[in-house]
Amino acid sequence: MSAVANATTAWRKAGLSYSSYLAIAARTVRDSLKKEVQTPQVMNRGKTDAAFTKYEKGSPQSDPIPLQE
Repeated sequence: MSAVANATTAWRKAGLSYSSYLAIAARTVRDSLKKEVQTPQVMNRGKTDAAFTKYEKGSPQSDPIPLQE
């Protein structure tokens, strides 16, 4: 087997998913921008909202509940 096939990426060794790794990298890049470029629009690009709704037999049983970090 080649060395490439046995190589494990740093993010995998750190116990991160690829998605988490990308989110951390993107946040690091945004944080390293010059202050004049750090507009609210740029700094809020990485924020997402998620909600939970309970379903039974195909119908929602509650209003969406925002998930907290």
